[in-house]
Amino acid sequence: MKWTYPVLAFLILLILGFGLLNILKEDLEVAPFTEKGAMEGRMMGHTKNVTRLVAANAADLHGYLKTAIPYQEAQVAPTAPTAENWADFVKASIKPNLEPKHVVVLPTGNEEALRWALPAVYYAFYYGSPVVFVQNGQVSAQDQAKYSNLKAFVIGPESFIPSAVANGFKDAERIAGKDLADHAVKMAEFRDELHEFGWGRTNTRNTGYFHYVVTTPSDALLGLAALPYAVSNNASLLYAGEEGGLPAALDRYVWSQRADWFVTPAEGPFRHFWVVSPKVSYGAQGRLDFSVEKADYASMGPIGLGYMEGLAIMLLVLGIASGIFVMIHSSYTLPMVHMPIKIAWGMTALIVPVLGPILYINAYGRPAYKDEDGKWHWLRPQNIQSAAATAMGIGYGAPLMIAIGFLLVWFGFPLFFPEWIEGPFFWLGAGMPIMMIAMYVLSVLIVWPMVQYPMKQMMMDMPKPKLIRMAFVTTALSMLAVSLGMMTTAWWTLMYHIPMMPKEDDILWFGVMWLASFVGFLVAWPFNWLMIRSHLKPGNV
Repeated sequence: MKWTYPVLAFLILLILGFGLLNILKEDLEVAPFTEKGAMEGRMMGHTKNVTRLVAANAADLHGYLKTAIPYQEAQVAPTAPTAENWADFVKASIKPNLEPKHVVVLPTGNEEALRWALPAVYYAFYYGSPVVFVQNGQVSAQDQAKYSNLKAFVIGPESFIPSAVANGFKDAERIAGKDLADHAVKMAEFRDELHEFGWGRTNTRNTGYFHYVVTTPSDALLGLAALPYAVSNNASLLYAGEEGGLPAALDRYVWSQRADWFVTPAEGPFRHFWVVSPKVSYGAQGRLDFSVEKADYASMGPIGLGYMEGLAIMLLVLGIASGIFVMIHSSYTLPMVHMPIKIAWGMTALIVPVLGPILYINAYGRPAYKDEDGKWHWLRPQNIQSAAATAMGIGYGAPLMIAIGFLLVWFGFPLFFPEWIEGPFFWLGAGMPIMMIAMYVLSVLIVWPMVQYPMKQMMMDMPKPKLIRMAFVTTALSMLAVSLGMMTTAWWTLMYHIPMMPKEDDILWFGVMWLASFVGFLVAWPFNWLMIRSHLKPGNV
Protein backbone atom coordinates (compact mmCIF):
# COMPACT_ATOMS: atom_id res chain seq x y z
CA MET A 1 0.00 0.00 0.00
CA LYS A 2 2.96 2.32 -0.54
CA TRP A 3 1.06 3.98 -3.39
CA THR A 4 -1.49 5.44 -0.95
CA TYR A 5 0.94 8.01 0.46
CA PRO A 6 1.90 9.84 -2.74
CA VAL A 7 -1.67 9.56 -4.08
CA LEU A 8 -3.14 11.12 -0.93
CA ALA A 9 -0.45 13.80 -0.85
CA PHE A 10 -1.06 14.56 -4.54
CA LEU A 11 -4.82 14.89 -4.02
CA ILE A 12 -4.34 17.16 -1.01
CA LEU A 13 -1.87 19.40 -2.84
CA LEU A 14 -4.11 19.40 -5.93
CA ILE A 15 -7.07 20.72 -3.91
CA LEU A 16 -5.01 23.28 -2.00
CA GLY A 17 -3.24 24.35 -5.19
CA PHE A 18 -6.58 24.77 -6.93
CA GLY A 19 -7.82 26.94 -4.08
CA LEU A 20 -4.76 29.19 -4.10
CA LEU A 21 -4.74 29.47 -7.89
CA ASN A 22 -8.43 30.33 -7.77
CA ILE A 23 -7.55 33.31 -5.58
CA LEU A 24 -5.11 34.50 -8.24
CA LYS A 25 -7.74 33.93 -10.92
CA GLU A 26 -10.32 35.96 -8.95
CA ASP A 27 -7.83 38.78 -8.46
CA LEU A 28 -6.81 38.87 -12.12
CA GLU A 29 -10.19 38.11 -13.65
CA VAL A 30 -10.91 40.34 -16.62
CA ALA A 31 -13.74 42.87 -16.69
CA PRO A 32 -16.39 43.21 -19.44
CA PHE A 33 -15.16 44.34 -22.88
CA THR A 34 -11.56 43.41 -22.03
CA GLU A 35 -11.16 41.58 -25.30
CA LYS A 36 -10.76 45.00 -26.90
CA GLY A 37 -7.21 45.34 -25.58
CA ALA A 38 -4.62 43.73 -23.34
CA MET A 39 -4.52 46.88 -21.21
CA GLU A 40 -8.12 46.28 -20.16
CA GLY A 41 -7.33 43.41 -17.78
CA ARG A 42 -8.62 43.47 -14.22
CA MET A 43 -5.54 45.29 -12.97
CA MET A 44 -6.50 48.18 -15.28
CA GLY A 45 -10.21 47.58 -15.91
CA HIS A 46 -11.19 46.92 -12.30
CA THR A 47 -9.33 48.41 -9.40
CA LYS A 48 -10.65 48.21 -5.88
CA ASN A 49 -12.99 51.19 -6.03
CA VAL A 50 -13.31 51.66 -9.81
CA THR A 51 -14.77 49.54 -12.60
CA ARG A 52 -14.01 50.52 -16.19
CA LEU A 53 -16.59 49.56 -18.83
CA VAL A 54 -15.12 50.32 -22.24
CA ALA A 55 -17.66 50.00 -25.05
CA ALA A 56 -17.25 51.04 -28.68
CA ASN A 57 -20.42 53.10 -28.60
CA ALA A 58 -23.62 53.79 -26.66
CA ALA A 59 -25.46 50.96 -28.44
CA ASP A 60 -22.91 48.36 -27.30
CA LEU A 61 -23.01 49.59 -23.70
CA HIS A 62 -26.80 49.78 -23.75
CA GLY A 63 -27.02 46.20 -25.05
CA TYR A 64 -24.54 44.90 -22.47
CA LEU A 65 -26.24 46.52 -19.47
CA LYS A 66 -29.66 45.21 -20.53
CA THR A 67 -28.39 41.70 -19.78
CA ALA A 68 -25.82 42.53 -17.07
CA ILE A 69 -28.37 44.35 -14.89
CA PRO A 70 -31.48 42.15 -14.81
CA TYR A 71 -33.48 44.24 -12.29
CA GLN A 72 -36.84 45.20 -13.73
CA GLU A 73 -36.73 48.62 -12.03
CA ALA A 74 -33.41 49.38 -13.78
CA GLN A 75 -34.65 48.62 -17.28
CA VAL A 76 -34.45 51.56 -19.66
CA ALA A 77 -35.86 52.22 -23.13
CA PRO A 78 -35.28 49.25 -25.46
CA THR A 79 -33.67 51.41 -28.14
CA ALA A 80 -30.17 52.74 -27.49
CA PRO A 81 -29.79 56.52 -27.10
CA THR A 82 -28.44 58.57 -29.99
CA ALA A 83 -27.64 62.24 -30.48
CA GLU A 84 -31.04 62.63 -32.17
CA ASN A 85 -33.32 60.60 -29.90
CA TRP A 86 -31.79 61.11 -26.46
CA ALA A 87 -34.75 63.11 -25.11
CA ASP A 88 -37.18 60.41 -26.28
CA PHE A 89 -34.89 57.82 -24.64
CA VAL A 90 -35.15 59.72 -21.34
CA LYS A 91 -38.94 59.98 -21.54
CA ALA A 92 -39.30 56.29 -22.39
CA SER A 93 -36.95 55.24 -19.55
CA ILE A 94 -38.45 57.24 -16.67
CA LYS A 95 -41.61 55.94 -15.06
CA PRO A 96 -42.96 59.03 -13.22
CA ASN A 97 -43.91 58.84 -9.56
CA LEU A 98 -47.71 58.89 -9.23
CA GLU A 99 -47.48 61.38 -6.34
CA PRO A 100 -44.45 63.53 -7.18
CA LYS A 101 -43.30 66.42 -5.03
CA HIS A 102 -41.31 68.12 -7.77
CA VAL A 103 -40.82 68.33 -11.52
CA VAL A 104 -37.51 68.45 -13.37
CA VAL A 105 -37.17 70.95 -16.21
CA LEU A 106 -34.50 69.96 -18.73
CA PRO A 107 -33.03 71.51 -21.86
CA THR A 108 -33.38 69.61 -25.10
CA GLY A 109 -31.90 69.69 -28.56
CA ASN A 110 -28.25 69.01 -29.35
CA GLU A 111 -25.66 67.01 -27.40
CA GLU A 112 -24.62 70.08 -25.44
CA ALA A 113 -28.13 70.15 -23.95
CA LEU A 114 -27.78 66.48 -23.07
CA ARG A 115 -24.55 67.21 -21.21
CA TRP A 116 -26.27 69.72 -18.94
CA ALA A 117 -29.38 67.55 -18.50
CA LEU A 118 -27.64 64.21 -17.85
CA PRO A 119 -26.74 64.61 -14.12
CA ALA A 120 -30.37 65.45 -13.35
CA VAL A 121 -31.64 62.61 -15.57
CA TYR A 122 -29.84 60.15 -13.29
CA TYR A 123 -31.74 61.34 -10.23
CA ALA A 124 -35.03 61.58 -12.14
CA PHE A 125 -34.65 57.96 -13.24
CA TYR A 126 -33.80 56.87 -9.69
CA TYR A 127 -36.69 58.72 -8.03
CA GLY A 128 -39.24 58.61 -10.82
CA SER A 129 -39.33 62.38 -11.21
CA PRO A 130 -41.65 63.77 -13.87
CA VAL A 131 -39.52 65.42 -16.55
CA VAL A 132 -40.46 68.23 -18.93
CA PHE A 133 -38.29 69.52 -21.77
CA VAL A 134 -37.89 73.11 -22.84
CA GLN A 135 -38.25 73.58 -26.59
CA ASN A 136 -37.94 76.95 -28.28
CA GLY A 137 -37.59 78.58 -24.88
CA GLN A 138 -40.80 77.23 -23.37
CA VAL A 139 -42.54 74.21 -21.86
CA SER A 140 -45.50 72.68 -23.69
CA ALA A 141 -48.92 73.89 -22.53
CA GLN A 142 -49.90 70.34 -21.58
CA ASP A 143 -46.86 69.87 -19.31
CA GLN A 144 -47.29 73.36 -17.88
CA ALA A 145 -50.87 72.63 -16.86
CA LYS A 146 -50.03 69.21 -15.48
CA TYR A 147 -47.12 70.24 -13.23
CA SER A 148 -47.67 73.95 -12.51
CA ASN A 149 -48.52 73.23 -8.85
CA LEU A 150 -45.16 71.50 -8.19
CA LYS A 151 -41.79 72.95 -7.39
CA ALA A 152 -39.69 72.97 -10.55
CA PHE A 153 -35.98 72.30 -10.56
CA VAL A 154 -34.60 74.02 -13.64
CA ILE A 155 -31.46 72.28 -14.84
CA GLY A 156 -28.85 74.17 -16.82
CA PRO A 157 -27.81 77.77 -17.56
CA GLU A 158 -30.05 80.49 -18.93
CA SER A 159 -28.57 80.03 -22.38
CA PHE A 160 -30.50 76.75 -22.55
CA ILE A 161 -33.50 77.51 -20.31
CA PRO A 162 -34.65 81.15 -20.11
CA SER A 163 -35.67 82.55 -16.72
CA ALA A 164 -39.20 83.09 -17.98
CA VAL A 165 -39.78 79.32 -17.94
CA ALA A 166 -39.77 79.34 -14.13
CA ASN A 167 -42.75 81.70 -14.03
CA GLY A 168 -45.11 78.92 -15.07
CA PHE A 169 -44.56 76.92 -11.87
CA LYS A 170 -45.58 77.37 -8.25
CA ASP A 171 -41.94 77.61 -7.24
CA ALA A 172 -38.71 77.14 -9.15
CA GLU A 173 -35.00 76.74 -8.43
CA ARG A 174 -32.22 76.70 -10.99
CA ILE A 175 -29.26 74.34 -10.66
CA ALA A 176 -26.33 75.08 -12.93
CA GLY A 177 -22.61 74.92 -12.34
CA LYS A 178 -19.99 77.21 -13.78
CA ASP A 179 -18.96 74.36 -16.09
CA LEU A 180 -20.09 70.80 -16.71
CA ALA A 181 -17.78 69.19 -14.13
CA ASP A 182 -18.90 71.69 -11.48
CA HIS A 183 -22.54 71.21 -12.57
CA ALA A 184 -22.38 67.43 -12.08
CA VAL A 185 -20.84 67.90 -8.62
CA LYS A 186 -23.59 70.37 -7.68
CA MET A 187 -26.18 67.78 -8.70
CA ALA A 188 -24.44 65.12 -6.60
CA GLU A 189 -24.35 67.38 -3.53
CA PHE A 190 -27.75 69.06 -3.90
CA ARG A 191 -30.67 68.01 -1.72
CA ASP A 192 -34.10 69.58 -1.14
CA GLU A 193 -35.53 67.44 1.63
CA LEU A 194 -38.97 69.03 1.58
CA HIS A 195 -39.50 68.34 -2.12
CA GLU A 196 -37.41 65.15 -2.16
CA PHE A 197 -35.04 66.17 -4.91
CA GLY A 198 -31.30 65.57 -5.14
CA TRP A 199 -28.76 63.00 -4.00
CA GLY A 200 -27.41 65.00 -1.06
CA ARG A 201 -24.01 63.36 -1.27
CA THR A 202 -21.91 65.82 0.69
CA ASN A 203 -18.93 65.16 2.91
CA THR A 204 -21.16 65.62 5.96
CA ARG A 205 -23.09 62.45 5.17
CA ASN A 206 -21.95 59.59 7.40
CA THR A 207 -24.15 56.94 5.82
CA GLY A 208 -24.71 55.65 2.33
CA TYR A 209 -22.89 53.39 -0.13
CA PHE A 210 -22.46 55.91 -2.94
CA HIS A 211 -21.83 54.88 -6.54
CA TYR A 212 -20.91 57.20 -9.39
CA VAL A 213 -20.88 56.87 -13.17
CA VAL A 214 -17.94 58.84 -14.61
CA THR A 215 -17.80 59.94 -18.23
CA THR A 216 -16.53 62.90 -20.23
CA PRO A 217 -18.85 65.58 -21.70
CA SER A 218 -18.13 64.44 -25.25
CA ASP A 219 -19.11 60.88 -24.21
CA ALA A 220 -22.37 61.95 -22.58
CA LEU A 221 -24.22 59.38 -24.72
CA LEU A 222 -22.19 56.64 -23.04
CA GLY A 223 -23.21 58.15 -19.71
CA LEU A 224 -26.85 58.03 -20.79
CA ALA A 225 -26.48 54.40 -21.92
CA ALA A 226 -25.20 53.62 -18.39
CA LEU A 227 -28.42 55.04 -16.89
CA PRO A 228 -29.46 51.64 -15.38
CA TYR A 229 -26.74 52.16 -12.74
CA ALA A 230 -28.84 55.04 -11.34
CA VAL A 231 -31.26 52.42 -10.00
CA SER A 232 -29.23 49.21 -9.71
CA ASN A 233 -26.39 50.95 -7.83
CA ASN A 234 -27.96 54.30 -6.84
CA ALA A 235 -25.32 55.96 -9.00
CA SER A 236 -25.10 59.66 -9.70
CA LEU A 237 -23.19 61.05 -12.67
CA LEU A 238 -19.87 62.93 -12.66
CA TYR A 239 -17.85 64.46 -15.49
CA ALA A 240 -14.13 63.95 -16.01
CA GLY A 241 -12.14 66.28 -18.25
CA GLU A 242 -12.02 65.90 -22.02
CA GLU A 243 -8.27 65.34 -21.81
CA GLY A 244 -8.90 62.33 -19.53
CA GLY A 245 -7.94 63.93 -16.22
CA LEU A 246 -9.92 65.07 -13.19
CA PRO A 247 -11.10 68.72 -13.28
CA ALA A 248 -10.60 70.69 -10.07
CA ALA A 249 -14.30 70.50 -9.11
CA LEU A 250 -14.37 66.72 -9.50
CA ASP A 251 -11.02 66.20 -7.79
CA ARG A 252 -12.13 68.27 -4.81
CA TYR A 253 -15.39 66.37 -4.58
CA VAL A 254 -14.09 62.81 -4.79
CA TRP A 255 -11.44 63.45 -2.14
CA SER A 256 -14.15 64.80 0.15
CA GLN A 257 -15.90 61.43 -0.16
CA ARG A 258 -13.14 59.43 1.55
CA ALA A 259 -14.49 57.69 4.67
CA ASP A 260 -12.68 56.58 7.83
CA TRP A 261 -12.92 53.35 9.78
CA PHE A 262 -12.59 52.78 13.51
CA VAL A 263 -12.00 49.03 13.91
CA THR A 264 -11.61 47.50 10.45
CA PRO A 265 -11.66 48.63 6.80
CA ALA A 266 -14.63 46.27 6.41
CA GLU A 267 -16.79 48.98 8.01
CA GLY A 268 -18.99 50.95 5.67
CA PRO A 269 -19.82 53.15 3.99
CA PHE A 270 -18.00 52.60 0.71
CA ARG A 271 -17.79 54.45 -2.61
CA HIS A 272 -17.45 53.05 -6.12
CA PHE A 273 -16.91 54.58 -9.57
CA TRP A 274 -18.08 53.17 -12.91
CA VAL A 275 -15.95 54.67 -15.70
CA VAL A 276 -17.77 54.44 -19.04
CA SER A 277 -15.66 56.74 -21.21
CA PRO A 278 -12.46 55.41 -22.82
CA LYS A 279 -11.10 58.97 -22.69
CA VAL A 280 -10.72 58.82 -18.90
CA SER A 281 -7.02 58.10 -18.38
CA TYR A 282 -5.69 55.27 -16.23
CA GLY A 283 -3.94 57.92 -14.14
CA ALA A 284 -7.31 59.54 -13.42
CA GLN A 285 -8.78 56.11 -12.69
CA GLY A 286 -6.00 55.43 -10.21
CA ARG A 287 -6.59 58.79 -8.54
CA LEU A 288 -10.32 58.06 -8.27
CA ASP A 289 -9.51 54.69 -6.72
CA PHE A 290 -7.02 56.23 -4.30
CA SER A 291 -9.28 59.14 -3.36
CA VAL A 292 -11.96 57.01 -1.70
CA GLU A 293 -9.71 54.29 -0.28
CA LYS A 294 -10.72 53.95 3.36
CA ALA A 295 -8.23 54.93 6.04
CA ASP A 296 -8.07 54.40 9.78
CA TYR A 297 -9.71 57.20 11.72
CA ALA A 298 -8.54 59.89 11.75
CA SER A 299 -4.93 59.58 10.64
CA MET A 300 -5.77 58.75 6.99
CA GLY A 301 -2.93 56.30 7.40
CA PRO A 302 -1.72 53.27 5.47
CA ILE A 303 -4.03 51.92 2.78
CA GLY A 304 -4.05 49.00 0.34
CA LEU A 305 -3.22 45.52 1.52
CA GLY A 306 -4.39 44.89 5.09
CA TYR A 307 -1.87 43.70 7.63
CA MET A 308 -3.68 40.39 8.08
CA GLU A 309 -3.62 39.70 4.33
CA GLY A 310 0.09 40.54 4.33
CA LEU A 311 0.77 38.17 7.22
CA ALA A 312 -1.31 35.45 5.54
CA ILE A 313 0.69 35.78 2.31
CA MET A 314 3.96 35.65 4.26
CA LEU A 315 2.81 32.54 6.13
CA LEU A 316 1.80 30.78 2.91
CA VAL A 317 4.99 31.72 1.05
CA LEU A 318 7.19 30.61 3.96
CA GLY A 319 5.20 27.36 4.18
CA ILE A 320 5.60 26.57 0.49
CA ALA A 321 9.33 27.36 0.67
CA SER A 322 9.72 25.23 3.81
CA GLY A 323 7.94 22.26 2.24
CA ILE A 324 10.03 22.45 -0.94
CA PHE A 325 13.25 22.67 1.09
CA VAL A 326 12.44 19.59 3.17
CA MET A 327 11.45 17.50 0.14
CA ILE A 328 14.58 18.44 -1.83
CA HIS A 329 16.91 18.03 1.16
CA SER A 330 15.48 14.67 2.20
CA SER A 331 15.54 13.35 -1.37
CA TYR A 332 19.27 14.05 -1.72
CA THR A 333 20.57 13.38 1.80
CA LEU A 334 18.31 10.72 3.32
CA PRO A 335 18.02 7.85 0.84
CA MET A 336 17.46 5.41 3.72
CA VAL A 337 14.26 7.16 4.86
CA HIS A 338 11.02 5.82 3.39
CA MET A 339 9.17 8.11 1.00
CA PRO A 340 5.96 8.23 3.15
CA ILE A 341 8.02 9.70 6.00
CA LYS A 342 9.66 12.25 3.69
CA ILE A 343 6.24 13.29 2.42
CA ALA A 344 4.96 13.62 6.00
CA TRP A 345 7.88 15.91 6.90
CA GLY A 346 7.45 17.92 3.71
CA MET A 347 3.73 18.42 4.34
CA THR A 348 4.43 19.31 7.97
CA ALA A 349 6.91 21.96 6.86
CA LEU A 350 4.26 23.26 4.44
CA ILE A 351 1.81 24.08 7.23
CA VAL A 352 4.39 24.73 9.96
CA PRO A 353 6.73 27.20 8.22
CA VAL A 354 10.30 27.63 9.51
CA LEU A 355 9.66 25.53 12.64
CA GLY A 356 9.00 22.47 10.46
CA PRO A 357 12.42 22.54 8.73
CA ILE A 358 14.13 23.27 12.07
CA LEU A 359 12.55 20.21 13.69
CA TYR A 360 13.29 18.11 10.59
CA ILE A 361 16.99 19.02 10.69
CA ASN A 362 17.01 18.41 14.44
CA ALA A 363 15.42 14.99 13.97
CA TYR A 364 17.85 13.74 11.30
CA GLY A 365 21.02 15.59 12.26
CA ARG A 366 21.73 12.98 14.93
CA PRO A 367 23.53 9.62 15.11
CA ALA A 368 21.65 6.73 13.52
CA TYR A 369 21.95 2.95 13.45
CA LYS A 370 20.51 0.08 11.45
CA ASP A 371 18.78 -2.78 13.31
CA GLU A 372 18.91 -6.44 12.42
CA ASP A 373 15.94 -6.04 10.09
CA GLY A 374 17.73 -3.35 8.11
CA LYS A 375 15.59 -0.48 9.46
CA TRP A 376 17.25 2.81 10.32
CA HIS A 377 16.70 4.49 13.71
CA TRP A 378 17.89 7.89 14.94
CA LEU A 379 18.98 8.58 18.51
CA ARG A 380 16.72 11.45 19.53
CA PRO A 381 15.65 12.93 22.86
CA GLN A 382 12.02 12.32 23.67
CA ASN A 383 10.86 15.84 22.84
CA ILE A 384 12.28 15.47 19.29
CA GLN A 385 10.80 11.95 19.08
CA SER A 386 7.39 13.41 19.91
CA ALA A 387 7.92 16.17 17.33
CA ALA A 388 8.72 13.50 14.72
CA ALA A 389 5.65 11.49 15.73
CA THR A 390 3.53 14.64 15.49
CA ALA A 391 4.89 15.29 12.00
CA MET A 392 3.94 11.75 10.96
CA GLY A 393 0.34 12.44 11.94
CA ILE A 394 -0.19 16.10 11.20
CA GLY A 395 1.77 16.01 7.93
CA TYR A 396 -1.08 14.18 6.26
CA GLY A 397 -3.94 15.05 8.63
CA ALA A 398 -3.83 18.85 8.86
CA PRO A 399 -3.46 19.55 5.10
CA LEU A 400 -6.21 17.00 4.51
CA MET A 401 -8.49 18.83 6.95
CA ILE A 402 -7.78 22.11 5.14
CA ALA A 403 -8.53 20.45 1.79
CA ILE A 404 -11.79 18.98 3.12
CA GLY A 405 -12.74 22.36 4.61
CA PHE A 406 -12.07 24.04 1.27
CA LEU A 407 -14.27 21.54 -0.59
CA LEU A 408 -17.05 22.02 1.96
CA VAL A 409 -17.11 25.81 1.64
CA TRP A 410 -16.56 25.62 -2.14
CA PHE A 411 -19.52 23.32 -2.78
CA GLY A 412 -21.51 24.33 0.31
CA PHE A 413 -22.98 22.15 3.02
CA PRO A 414 -26.45 21.95 4.59
CA LEU A 415 -27.62 23.78 7.68
CA PHE A 416 -30.24 22.00 9.72
CA PHE A 417 -32.08 22.95 12.88
CA PRO A 418 -34.55 20.20 13.86
CA GLU A 419 -36.62 20.59 17.03
CA TRP A 420 -34.36 18.37 19.11
CA ILE A 421 -31.39 20.61 18.44
CA GLU A 422 -32.91 23.69 20.11
CA GLY A 423 -31.55 25.03 23.37
CA PRO A 424 -27.90 24.74 24.41
CA PHE A 425 -27.08 22.38 21.50
CA PHE A 426 -28.24 24.73 18.73
CA TRP A 427 -24.62 25.13 17.63
CA LEU A 428 -24.66 21.56 16.27
CA GLY A 429 -26.79 22.82 13.39
CA ALA A 430 -24.70 25.88 12.60
CA GLY A 431 -22.34 26.07 9.65
CA MET A 432 -18.93 26.28 11.26
CA PRO A 433 -19.44 23.48 13.85
CA ILE A 434 -20.76 21.18 11.12
CA MET A 435 -17.74 21.95 8.97
CA MET A 436 -15.31 21.35 11.85
CA ILE A 437 -16.90 18.05 12.81
CA ALA A 438 -16.91 16.93 9.17
CA MET A 439 -13.26 17.94 8.74
CA TYR A 440 -12.23 15.86 11.77
CA VAL A 441 -14.35 12.77 11.06
CA LEU A 442 -13.55 12.57 7.35
CA SER A 443 -9.84 13.15 7.97
CA VAL A 444 -9.69 10.33 10.53
CA LEU A 445 -11.54 7.95 8.20
CA ILE A 446 -9.10 8.73 5.37
CA VAL A 447 -5.80 8.94 7.29
CA TRP A 448 -6.42 5.81 9.36
CA PRO A 449 -6.48 3.23 6.52
CA MET A 450 -4.36 5.14 3.98
CA VAL A 451 -1.57 6.46 6.20
CA GLN A 452 -1.39 5.35 9.81
CA TYR A 453 -2.10 1.65 9.41
CA PRO A 454 0.38 1.14 6.53
CA MET A 455 2.99 3.21 8.39
CA LYS A 456 2.60 1.17 11.58
CA GLN A 457 2.68 -2.03 9.56
CA MET A 458 5.99 -0.89 8.12
CA MET A 459 7.48 0.09 11.50
CA MET A 460 5.95 -2.29 14.07
CA ASP A 461 5.90 -6.06 14.28
CA MET A 462 2.55 -7.13 15.79
CA PRO A 463 -0.63 -8.96 14.74
CA LYS A 464 -2.76 -7.27 12.07
CA PRO A 465 -5.96 -6.84 14.18
CA LYS A 466 -3.96 -5.17 16.94
CA LEU A 467 -2.23 -2.93 14.39
CA ILE A 468 -5.59 -1.88 12.92
CA ARG A 469 -6.98 -1.00 16.37
CA MET A 470 -3.82 0.81 17.40
CA ALA A 471 -3.75 2.75 14.13
CA PHE A 472 -7.36 3.87 14.65
CA VAL A 473 -6.82 4.87 18.29
CA THR A 474 -3.62 6.82 17.60
CA THR A 475 -5.15 8.48 14.52
CA ALA A 476 -8.30 9.52 16.37
CA LEU A 477 -6.39 10.81 19.41
CA SER A 478 -3.68 12.54 17.42
CA MET A 479 -6.18 14.20 15.07
CA LEU A 480 -8.32 15.18 18.06
CA ALA A 481 -5.33 16.93 19.63
CA VAL A 482 -4.60 18.67 16.33
CA SER A 483 -8.26 19.65 16.01
CA LEU A 484 -8.38 21.12 19.51
CA GLY A 485 -5.71 23.62 18.61
CA MET A 486 -6.66 24.01 14.98
CA MET A 487 -10.42 24.47 15.33
CA THR A 488 -10.16 26.69 18.40
CA THR A 489 -7.75 29.00 16.59
CA ALA A 490 -9.88 29.03 13.44
CA TRP A 491 -13.03 29.78 15.44
CA TRP A 492 -11.40 32.58 17.44
CA THR A 493 -9.79 34.16 14.38
CA LEU A 494 -12.77 33.92 12.04
CA MET A 495 -15.46 34.81 14.57
CA TYR A 496 -13.73 37.42 16.70
CA HIS A 497 -10.65 38.83 14.97
CA ILE A 498 -11.85 39.09 11.36
CA PRO A 499 -15.15 41.01 11.39
CA MET A 500 -16.08 39.92 7.86
CA MET A 501 -16.00 36.14 7.46
CA PRO A 502 -13.58 35.38 4.58
CA LYS A 503 -14.72 33.01 1.84
CA GLU A 504 -12.76 30.26 0.15
CA ASP A 505 -11.61 32.67 -2.57
CA ASP A 506 -10.03 35.00 0.00
CA ILE A 507 -6.36 34.73 0.98
CA LEU A 508 -7.43 35.26 4.60
CA TRP A 509 -9.31 31.94 4.58
CA PHE A 510 -6.16 30.03 3.70
CA GLY A 511 -4.07 32.19 6.01
CA VAL A 512 -6.34 31.36 8.94
CA MET A 513 -6.21 27.65 8.12
CA TRP A 514 -2.41 27.72 7.95
CA LEU A 515 -2.17 29.56 11.27
CA ALA A 516 -4.66 27.14 12.84
CA SER A 517 -2.62 24.16 11.62
CA PHE A 518 0.53 25.67 13.14
CA VAL A 519 -1.24 25.99 16.49
CA GLY A 520 -2.64 22.48 16.06
CA PHE A 521 0.91 21.14 15.72
CA LEU A 522 1.96 22.88 18.94
CA VAL A 523 -1.04 21.45 20.79
CA ALA A 524 -0.55 17.92 19.42
CA TRP A 525 3.16 17.88 20.25
CA PRO A 526 2.73 17.13 24.02
CA PHE A 527 -0.05 14.62 23.26
CA ASN A 528 2.36 12.71 21.06
CA TRP A 529 4.95 12.88 23.83
CA LEU A 530 2.50 10.87 25.95
CA MET A 531 1.89 8.38 23.12
CA ILE A 532 5.66 7.91 22.72
CA ARG A 533 5.89 7.18 26.44
CA SER A 534 3.02 4.68 26.10
CA HIS A 535 4.69 2.98 23.09
CA LEU A 536 1.68 3.76 20.91
CA LYS A 537 3.87 5.58 18.42
CA PRO A 538 7.51 5.28 17.37
CA GLY A 539 9.54 8.48 17.33
CA ASN A 540 12.97 7.35 16.16
CA VAL A 541 12.39 6.68 12.44
